[in-house]
Amino acid sequence: MRVSDEVWLVAVADAPGWGPGAVGRLRRSFGTVEAVRAASVEELAKALEAAPSTVRKRLASLDLRAAKSDLRRVRRQGGEVIDIFEESYPRLLRGMSDPPTLLRARGRTSCLEGAPMIAIVGSRRASAVGVDLAARFATTLVENGVTVCSGGARGIDAAAHRAVLRAGGRTVVVLGSGLARPYPPEHESLFSEVVDAGGLLMTEYRCDAGPRPARFPRRNRIIAGLSIGVVIIEAGLRSGAMITARLAADDYGRDVMAVPGRADTGASAGCHRAIREGWAALVDDPRQVVERLAEQWGLLGLQCSASQGADNESDLPGDPCRARGEGGERDRNDR
Repeated sequence: MRVSDEVWLVAVADAPGWGPGAVGRLRRSFGTVEAVRAASVEELAKALEAAPSTVRKRLASLDLRAAKSDLRRVRRQGGEVIDIFEESYPRLLRGMSDPPTLLRARGRTSCLEGAPMIAIVGSRRASAVGVDLAARFATTLVENGVTVCSGGARGIDAAAHRAVLRAGGRTVVVLGSGLARPYPPEHESLFSEVVDAGGLLMTEYRCDAGPRPARFPRRNRIIAGLSIGVVIIEAGLRSGAMITARLAADDYGRDVMAVPGRADTGASAGCHRAIREGWAALVDDPRQVVERLAEQWGLLGLQCSASQGADNESDLPGDPCRARGEGGERDRNDR
């Protein structure tokens, strides 16, 4: 079966044995998908540090028909595939230890690189105070030229996304399911509004993939990796938001900020522990996040340089990328 390089890589991304580590070694050794496909089994085995017989089995396991079908479904959803071999692949994700081989995306992909991105995450059983805080923080970030990223879940995530839309900004939703089965289903209209407003839905899962508990922690690493900082609001000790925050701090070197909450409930226990242990900064005003953002020039420089020469959509009031260019220094698995 003769297939395009794009279909072949979709098959690789979904096949057992072809994880981020293996694909990363192939990219470093060969540079392009075309060169990988042209390589001999022996050359692939050397790059993968595997036996030729193992490589043959992995190649034989590729389901090219399913990959072709999935790609058609992505396009019927109005989406596209961004793979790690492309220049358009987000630079901050590329620097992760386990970046997704490809992303299925629907919406404005330029918002991945056009401005600095901050994640806002928290409980899906958020209180009214938590929802209000998420909206306030998201609104201030938008007013300062920041793209807000979250997971589209109930509670804090949805409050942040909706506040961005009200403020006229762009937001990125990283799904824990496929584009054709967005979760939770009651947020389908919210996700459509995100796309219509110039934002983006994205996932590493097949178009028809349903929500499974194991997929949400994997999704959370993408939220952490895309962002130069993570704000946690009303996160319990064993929540999905704390998985995102820990990945951001420990694995990807991102700035983590926690909003304190009531001490007589467990709703913000994860935030309090992160502050107490010293791996998250206490923030009680959204302007403090903007101030800390100005200090993240190392990571911010990656996004700013990526946006130069491209369709740069970052000329928003107070946009840190634009300011720097002008010389300025300035409940586990439930998400």
